[in-house]
Amino acid sequence: MTLFQRCFVAVLIFLFALPIIAVAQKDKDKDEEQSTSKEIQLKACGPEDKEVKYVADTDKSQHPTGTVTADTALIYVIRSTMFGNKVQTKLAVDGEWKGVNRGDNYLFFTVKPGEHYFCSRAENRSVLVLTVEAGKTYYLAQTIHMGMWKARTDLVAMDDADGQKELAKAHPSTWTVK
Repeated sequence: MTLFQRCFVAVLIFLFALPIIAVAQKDKDKDEEQSTSKEIQLKACGPEDKEVKYVADTDKSQHPTGTVTADTALIYVIRSTMFGNKVQTKLAVDGEWKGVNRGDNYLFFTVKPGEHYFCSRAENRSVLVLTVEAGKTYYLAQTIHMGMWKARTDLVAMDDADGQKELAKAHPSTWTVK
């Protein structure tokens, strides 16, 4: 074989191998991303065997609000739609279940400043990582949409103006642990 032929064969082998290498790298990246995603979900939601089951209701007789302090952040979690009204969307922070919302409901609590992992649970689990500062108020929206068997949830941060507007229209959620 001539030098030209050897170079030509080497280039062909390289060109055929390149897509295989790229796919292998993509699969490796995807596996690492899924592993990271599972780790974050575990930090936010905790282990599945520790998940709390609730009986939820709505209190339309009052509209309590939280008090922000100099050493904590106040968190409101608002589900501002009646779509899927009776479907419960539970909420955990750093693996600890805090409560549950239904349609047009809200709940609130305080956390220490720093990075926190929030988990909203319906048919799926939606995770939000948020760094909060002491003395500030944060508004999170539990959105709801159709899933395969029941409603799915997404958890997103809202700006102050939207959060205050949605909070004014919602009713406090009440619950007991089953």
